[in-house]
Amino acid sequence: MSTCNSMKPSPNFGLDWAGPFHLGPSTFILLACNPPPSSLICDATYSHLCAAVYTCPSVASFGLQPFGSTNSCCVYGPANLDSRGELDVCGLRCAGYASVVGLGQYPMDPWRWEYGVALKFDHGAMENSDFATACDGCQRSGGVCGYSPPGDGFVCVCENGINTTTDCYDRLGMVFSSANTSHTRAFELFWLVMALSLILMHGLYLTSTI
Repeated sequence: MSTCNSMKPSPNFGLDWAGPFHLGPSTFILLACNPPPSSLICDATYSHLCAAVYTCPSVASFGLQPFGSTNSCCVYGPANLDSRGELDVCGLRCAGYASVVGLGQYPMDPWRWEYGVALKFDHGAMENSDFATACDGCQRSGGVCGYSPPGDGFVCVCENGINTTTDCYDRLGMVFSSANTSHTRAFELFWLVMALSLILMHGLYLTSTI
C-alpha cells in the first residue's frame, strides 16, 4: 500500500472470505493506471483526492510528475472485492493503491491523511464459537481483533507488540514483557560493574608500580 511519503507497486489486496472480517469504510485510491480506469468504477465526486495525492513527490516512483495529470488515478467506489476476495489492482492495470481511513481536518493535505484499511468484525461469521466474546474483551482492553490462519484461531493484537489469545490484560504477556526488560537491564548493569572494576584494578596496579 502506498502513502504520500512512500509509493511503490502493490500486489492485490484481499481478505479471506472464511474469516470473520469484511471491509469497513476505507477509501481506495488506484494509482498510475494504464490505460486510465473506466468511469464505471471511479467515483468522480472524490476526484479531488486524486489531485491531492498526486502532489506527493513520491509519485515519481511510478514515473509520474508531481502536480501532473490525474487521469491515471481513480477513487474506487464502491471498493468491492471480486469473487476471490481481492481488490484486483493488477487486473485493473494499476501500479498501486492508497487506502485512506480518515482525512481529518485536512482533506487536501495527503501528508496528514490517516492511511490504512478499515475492517469490521462480523459476529455472525463466528456465531458458533467464542470468537465474538473474545473479540469484545480484546477491544475493551485496547487491542485489535485478528485471527491466525490456517486454523483461524483468535488473536488479540496489542500495542505493546505482544499478540495474545485472550486480551491485552493477559498477565503472561505482561510478565513476559517485563521479565525481558528486567533481564536486559540487569545484564547491562552487570557489564557496567565489571568495566568499572577493571578500571579501578588497573589504576591500583599503576599506583603500586610507581
